[in-house]
Amino acid sequence: MKRSFHSLHVLGGGFAAILILLAASAWEALQLQAAGGAAQQAAYHRFVAIEDAVAAFRRVIWVAGIASRDYFISPNAAGREQLSLSLGDLEGQGNLALGKLRHLDEELMGALRVDAEFQVWLRELRAAPGQPRSYITEVLVPRRLSALSLIEEFRNQGRKELMEAQDRFLAERSEASRTLVFLLGASLTVGLAVAFLSLRIASRNESERQIHSRELERLSARLLEIQEEERRSLSRELHDEVGQSLTALRMEISHAMSLLAVGEARTRLIRARELAERTLRMVRDISLLLRPSLLDDLGLGAALQWQLEDFGRRSGIRTEFSGAEVGEDLSDEAKTCVFRIAQEALHNCEKYSGASNVRVILGQEGERLQLEVLDDGVGFSLSDRGLPRQGTGILGIKERAQKLGGTVLVESRPGTGARILVQIPVEKTHPSETYS
Repeated sequence: MKRSFHSLHVLGGGFAAILILLAASAWEALQLQAAGGAAQQAAYHRFVAIEDAVAAFRRVIWVAGIASRDYFISPNAAGREQLSLSLGDLEGQGNLALGKLRHLDEELMGALRVDAEFQVWLRELRAAPGQPRSYITEVLVPRRLSALSLIEEFRNQGRKELMEAQDRFLAERSEASRTLVFLLGASLTVGLAVAFLSLRIASRNESERQIHSRELERLSARLLEIQEEERRSLSRELHDEVGQSLTALRMEISHAMSLLAVGEARTRLIRARELAERTLRMVRDISLLLRPSLLDDLGLGAALQWQLEDFGRRSGIRTEFSGAEVGEDLSDEAKTCVFRIAQEALHNCEKYSGASNVRVILGQEGERLQLEVLDDGVGFSLSDRGLPRQGTGILGIKERAQKLGGTVLVESRPGTGARILVQIPVEKTHPSETYS
């Protein structure tokens, strides 16, 4: 008992460990999805914002270059005016793009000084002379390339941050995946251990159950043997001792009556003899119910026929019996078993069936003895085990039959009567042959 209690505690702890590991695995998966995804998404949005601002700034540089080229193709007052207007508009666009970049990384923008380089480049564009060839190659182009290289450096920094964020995400994902695999592996290992332990406990419990079941069967069989021995002993005592004493008492009363012709004493003796006779019949009836001498003296068939006739007189139910010649060569244990089964079946019929007719058939085929009890009573419904849902009489019949390796079949439905078929294996005996 203590071992089973300890095993249940171990199983409970195992199941709790599995639940904890599975919960930790689910939490780790959620953390992986939430943390890694959010970090990578933030880095990606930052990189897209940098790309948009850099593209806008580049556009300003290239459009300004185109505007200055148009002016240098035909340098006149109108062209310079148009160049000044264009540069004013592009300066606003460029400052807007640089403002976005400064918002994204003010420290880097301060270090690169892209704003100052852009303003110097715009001033040099506005101060372009009428003969621009050397000015373009020596001043404007280097300024433009410097501004673009600075903005490209800012863009590369954004790309680097994105790659670092992706690397961190992959590292975190790899670490979380290893943790998740470990947790799932631990869950599987603990689950297999719990399953193995459960199978061992179930197997041990089944073995213990079978041992207890066999022990109960042995105890039940022994109880039936003791009960039958007590009935036989009590029946013999009632028949031999009490019965003989009552017979002697009746004879003495009859002898005393012969000495008295008339009078009150003779009347009392007559009543005493009648009482002794009734008591003797009662003792004999009790003795027959406990253990009919017919079973030992004349065999199973005669004992069953007497039992059925007594049942009919007592209950008023019409009876029919066939097979009086069967079972003469059975062992005493088999005879007793079949007689008690028939007795229990008739008792149930008298108590519950409300039948008008009962038929008992005793037969033997080869190594199997067969007892069949049929009635036309109210019937009953059967459980999944093939037993009545109420009462223990059929269960007692099954226990007696199983003690000898037999089987019991019960057939009944409400309103259709009942049929009980008992089959018991018996050794087939052969008459001895004598050669002269």
